[in-house]
Amino acid sequence: DGCVNTDTMRSRIVEALRRMSSAPDLQMVDLDTLPVADVRRGYPTPTLLYADRDVFGLNVPKPPVPEPT
Repeated sequence: DGCVNTDTMRSRIVEALRRMSSAPDLQMVDLDTLPVADVRRGYPTPTLLYADRDVFGLNVPKPPVPEPT
């Protein structure tokens, strides 16, 4: 919550999946609810992960990760 780009990314992903005739099966994760040691907290928001990889090629964050802002 609070990221100005989240709604845009979500709607574009849903539309892309619809155009590919795929059911929009998304899992939204609030970074604030993840344990401190979870490396997903180190990604910027919003981030799209597929098969535990960032679709835009960002490297997996290395612990310790900064607190989300």
